[in-house]
Amino acid sequence: MLYEQPLNEQIRLCLRLEYLFDQASYYLSKESPWDSHQMLKIILEILQAIDRPDLKNKFFQTLYQYTHALSQLEKLEDIDRQKLHGTLQQIDRLVDSLHNNQKKIGQDLRENEFLNTIQQRLYTPAGTCSFSLPAYHLWIQQENSLRQKQLLAWFGHFNELQEIVDIILKLVRESTLFKTVDAHGGFYQNNLDPNIPYQLIRIKLQPQKNVFPEISVGRYRLAIHFFTLDINGRATQTSDDIKFELACCKM
Repeated sequence: MLYEQPLNEQIRLCLRLEYLFDQASYYLSKESPWDSHQMLKIILEILQAIDRPDLKNKFFQTLYQYTHALSQLEKLEDIDRQKLHGTLQQIDRLVDSLHNNQKKIGQDLRENEFLNTIQQRLYTPAGTCSFSLPAYHLWIQQENSLRQKQLLAWFGHFNELQEIVDIILKLVRESTLFKTVDAHGGFYQNNLDPNIPYQLIRIKLQPQKNVFPEISVGRYRLAIHFFTLDINGRATQTSDDIKFELACCKM
């Protein structure tokens, strides 16, 4: 079982988008109107998540910084230069694309009146039922091939965004190896170097432990409490010693 705690807003956004992209991958392979409904909800949730004026600039700056950091690795003797150069070329392509595209990511979808109408009703209970949105009711009852074609076209507006999210998270996750540590009495604490720009805390647990972590991170300290799962009451901190794997990722 893997848990991740983002330590800045951009990594938090990337994890949320990854979560939505993973759901999209599942629903795009399904054929029922209800699956198409869920897929459309995901598309609109992605649009809502990225509706921020500085998004492209933030991604541009991050990718540029990663290019600089990766370029320094070429000096190492045991580096896989072919893999490194491939990654640098991918980042350069994404940076150029962000620079050359004058529109906000997903701008064409935001200007789609059909999608805007659904967005306005989507989070009202039963807001997309037939008498509220007859046009949507007609669309959702069309042949699956027609729905799939349109959903793929709409989702295609996020192809570049998905690639950016994937490479950012990949580089951050691979920046640090896991190490095995112990939480005595369900609690773990460790000091952090305030000069290191940590971006992500990762925890691996054995699922049979039936515990989950609550992670608290300050500038100087990492604290993790492990709680026993209880779906009928309030979770309590376990008194057991918990062995787990920890990675404090930086880039």
